[in-house]
Amino acid sequence: MVRASARQHILNVASESFYREGIRSVGIDTIVERAGVSKATLYRHFPTKDDLVMAYLQEQDHINWEHFDEVIAEKEGKPKEQLLALIDATIEMLEPGYHRGCHFLNALAEFSEEDHPVHLLAVEYNRAIRQRLSRLTQLAGVNDDTLTDQLMLVINGALSSVSVYGFSGPAAQLKALSTHLIELYLGQTNQ
Repeated sequence: MVRASARQHILNVASESFYREGIRSVGIDTIVERAGVSKATLYRHFPTKDDLVMAYLQEQDHINWEHFDEVIAEKEGKPKEQLLALIDATIEMLEPGYHRGCHFLNALAEFSEEDHPVHLLAVEYNRAIRQRLSRLTQLAGVNDDTLTDQLMLVINGALSSVSVYGFSGPAAQLKALSTHLIELYLGQTNQ
């Protein structure tokens, strides 16, 4: 039990540090110091920094999908409302504590090597978001990915702009612009 607790503590400290300061700018020594553990303890749980980074992103992936799945399930059988719920869930990520944008877009910016495991995981996360949006738009009756791609641009634009403009800048338009696009394609009906 103690080991699982130490592992989670290290992961929590690393996750906060990676998100606030950037993955590559935070070294193992910094994490060890902030977590108050020895290097041996850290390396027992995470043999390499890449293992720690992967655990950070996998945990964030789990947290995000658990939330997305929950809000989508609440609108079962209503794809238009499910799309809007997914947008609302994304907006919740833009609350003041979420000031550096998307964990996965940030990881892509730091790990441009296309064969790096961190890059691959971040790409897969974004592909999964697009796939979910595509499925929902198809269930709503849009048979191509035009709406999907437009929503992806709006979502990623909002997530990327927060760190530059804050919450009252372009990110504040995420709901209005997404709703406009959804209404444009699906009409005023309550699908």
